[in-house]
Amino acid sequence: MSETSYSTEQERILALEARVNSLERQLKRQKIARKNAESFLETYSQDAYLANQALRKALKDSKQRERELLYLNRAASQLSNAQPGKSFIFSALESAVEFSGAHCGKAFIVEGEALTVGDDSQVLSHDNGWYSSPELAKLLKDETPLTLRESYSHWCVNAVQRPDTKEEARLLHFMHEMADGEFAWLVLLTKDDHLEEETLHVLDTSKHYLNITSRYQNKKTELTSRQIELSSVKKDRDFLEERLVSADKMAMLGQLAAGIAHEINNPIGYVRSNTVVAKEIFSDYQHALEEIGKLCRTAGGEVESQFEALEKRFSLQESASEITEMFNESHEGIERIIEIVKALRSFSYPGSGKHTQISAIEAMNTVIKLTNNLHRYKNKLNVEVPDKDVYFLGNAGQIQQVLVNFVTNAIYATPEGKSITLRVQQDDKSAMLIVEDEGIGMSKETLDRIFTPFFTTKPPGEGTGLGMSISMTIVEEHNGKINITSEEGKGTRVAVLLPLA
Repeated sequence: MSETSYSTEQERILALEARVNSLERQLKRQKIARKNAESFLETYSQDAYLANQALRKALKDSKQRERELLYLNRAASQLSNAQPGKSFIFSALESAVEFSGAHCGKAFIVEGEALTVGDDSQVLSHDNGWYSSPELAKLLKDETPLTLRESYSHWCVNAVQRPDTKEEARLLHFMHEMADGEFAWLVLLTKDDHLEEETLHVLDTSKHYLNITSRYQNKKTELTSRQIELSSVKKDRDFLEERLVSADKMAMLGQLAAGIAHEINNPIGYVRSNTVVAKEIFSDYQHALEEIGKLCRTAGGEVESQFEALEKRFSLQESASEITEMFNESHEGIERIIEIVKALRSFSYPGSGKHTQISAIEAMNTVIKLTNNLHRYKNKLNVEVPDKDVYFLGNAGQIQQVLVNFVTNAIYATPEGKSITLRVQQDDKSAMLIVEDEGIGMSKETLDRIFTPFFTTKPPGEGTGLGMSISMTIVEEHNGKINITSEEGKGTRVAVLLPLA
């Protein structure tokens, strides 16, 4: 082997030795790291185990606190909402059985020397509710000191043997003194002989709740009659106040309507006068234009052709016809506004109270104008009047108020598309103003109360219940009468009879 080859081999051996030493150091470090990791993992596992155990205990305690809070909240809620009598005793029993996890429970009530509640085979369990178990019922009854008359502040605990399992268990009971010389016992039977002292402390709250509830029920019973009386008085007062406010608003609304009618009357007079004058002036212009046309046609030639071109260009004849029609429609609308204003002023200002001769047909027409907006898009309105007018004595504004009330009620009670008929008739002594509808009609009970003040079949806020009673008062003051006939599903007929003039 040459010297060069030997030197190369030595370098390779040194490199391998260095590599081996490096791997040995790495292996040593890895062993140390693994040992540290195993030590850390063991420590972490121990800490995690201890933390898990602590968490389990905290969770168990939390669930126990939650059960206690739920029991206390439920007991308070049930007892505070319980009706007077024995119901709150059974509410307390249900809560106690559920919270304590007792096998069963029972309530006893003694009045004098007689056992009035609990002398049966029924027991209460959380899972099955009330069920029959003569053996358990007898055990609970025999182990409870039902003859005791001195209240005790905590649950008493007795060791007993369950007749069904022959194993030892705990019997819990306490007595509560009720009103009227009654005594109540709550009795619980545990599933076994295990019973936590903390459970007893929480159960003691049942006794406090029962004492508080008992006092509350006594006070509640004493105040019930007074509360009913006060409630009735307050209801009547509020109702009257509401109706008085409504009546005041209606009076103010009448004054406002009269004022608005007066304010409208003047400008509408100007518009009416100006419209008539403008129509006459336009008629003169139209006649002048026709004369000009005749002259142009007589002249012929270029003059006639230019006039015809202008007439065609500006559509003079069509425009003149349309403007004439617009004047006629405006005049008709103005006349209608004037009639409405007259009716509104007549309705708002009933006059001095003196009775004068009134046209029955005019009274009906005024009412139609006042209620036009209510029925024009909803019902078909038929008017039947005699050829010869009928006159009666009365106050026009008051009679219009009566008729408006009847027509408004008819519109309210009549479905869309059905008819309402207004009639004027007379007999030997009376003028008859009739409102007849095809509405829903009224029952006999409603008819019997129709003139009772504040009685209404309309929803709250839509009727005062005073319209019919006021109408009856007005008609009676006119020495008249009101006849009403109605059939459910077919309609109602209201006839106002007033003495002839």
